[in-house]
Amino acid sequence: MSEWLYQIRIKVSENISNDLRDMCQLNLSKKLKQIAKTHQMALVCTYDAFEAYCVEAEQNGIDGYGLYHWTKATIEDPLKKAKHLKSFAFYLGEDQIYPKELASSVQNQLEEINDKELQEINLIDSNPANNPQPPKKNL
Repeated sequence: MSEWLYQIRIKVSENISNDLRDMCQLNLSKKLKQIAKTHQMALVCTYDAFEAYCVEAEQNGIDGYGLYHWTKATIEDPLKKAKHLKSFAFYLGEDQIYPKELASSVQNQLEEINDKELQEINLIDSNPANNPQPPKKNL
């Protein structure tokens, strides 16, 4: 059994991103939301999560938020904003990572969808060796 936890991330078209973040009226958006609901999960836009982190930091004092400056710079950069607006992660409640069995189940259901607007499906593990680490503070 793996000691690592996992997350499913997807990249969608701008059209689907806008729909997922708004009315969720398009067929693909409904399918994605249904997969999340089936697993008692939420589909969270990466940009929205970054923006919420910055708002929380600004309300509580940025000194307690080690990634504040990096995150703020990311959401203010037009190219990075466009990228992160099309990126979504499946959350289990407040948990961003969860057991592999759950992640694999979500991944399998996503892979059954044949729609070019679902551009990427990624299974990410929590092993630090496989993931970028937070930026170092400039001294």
